[in-house]
Amino acid sequence: MIPRVLLRRLTALIVFGCALACATPACWAQKTLAWKFKRDSVTNLLIEQDTSIQMETASGGAVSPIQTQQHQISNITWTVKEIAPDGLASIEQLVKRVQLDLKSPAGDFQIDTNNNQPLSGIGELMAKGIRPLAGARFVVKTKPSGEVSDVVIPDDVLKNLNELSIAGLKEIAANGTLTFPTKAIGVGESWPAQYELEMPPFGKLIVSTTYQYLGEETVGGRILDRIKETKAIKVADAIGNSGLKMESQESGGIIWFDNTRGSIDHSEFKQEISIKVDRPSTDPAKPSTKSKQTVKQTMKLKYSPQL
Repeated sequence: MIPRVLLRRLTALIVFGCALACATPACWAQKTLAWKFKRDSVTNLLIEQDTSIQMETASGGAVSPIQTQQHQISNITWTVKEIAPDGLASIEQLVKRVQLDLKSPAGDFQIDTNNNQPLSGIGELMAKGIRPLAGARFVVKTKPSGEVSDVVIPDDVLKNLNELSIAGLKEIAANGTLTFPTKAIGVGESWPAQYELEMPPFGKLIVSTTYQYLGEETVGGRILDRIKETKAIKVADAIGNSGLKMESQESGGIIWFDNTRGSIDHSEFKQEISIKVDRPSTDPAKPSTKSKQTVKQTMKLKYSPQL
């Protein structure tokens, strides 16, 4: 027979063990998160990016440091055009306006797709890739989980875009979404997502994302779900002798998802990437070109559904 004092201690230990186990994420209530698309619904998306690029280029032994600062604001409208029986939504995305403010050794300039002010040099070169984006309409086919199954850019839009503009549209589509697992998730659980991106002149990039559910938070009187986002970029297929290599990268961000509306409310993201390019010369009489870039970027997204 177990002494009563020992029995009380064993009982207390069992109760304490159960309480401790239920304090872990596995015992917390699970939740199903999903996008809720409604036909003809409209969402205005504001993307604000700050980018700093530190570049060191070596050619023939000389090193030339270059520093640029860039601030970009993009205004995009989502309109749900169709919803298939399986829940696949065809979302038309319209790029309404892009504003770019860039400071570089080659000069400072501003590009605003709402006006066509004349530019020169690097400003005009960048404007050729940015201005055609304004007014561009393309369709992103998205599952209720947020997974993008296809990006359809009409031929009449494609003919006005260069390779960088097309890559920019697809990056906009990828950055604006969030993929959920089809099962319910608990606090602390993680899940992966991945997409490919053609990025001339370097080739195909694979962007792998890990999401982690952090639980609920009350923001402005509404209950939002916080999700941690971490990205890793890998060069899959380099083009020709681009010589691109990712030396280091660090990224992290938080997404606030409104599960009642079935849409992201807002998000914040930071990343730092160190890129090395070692491009051999096609002329034996000329030295190869080596460069190193450190890119630091912060990005904020704000979604405003028209209810």
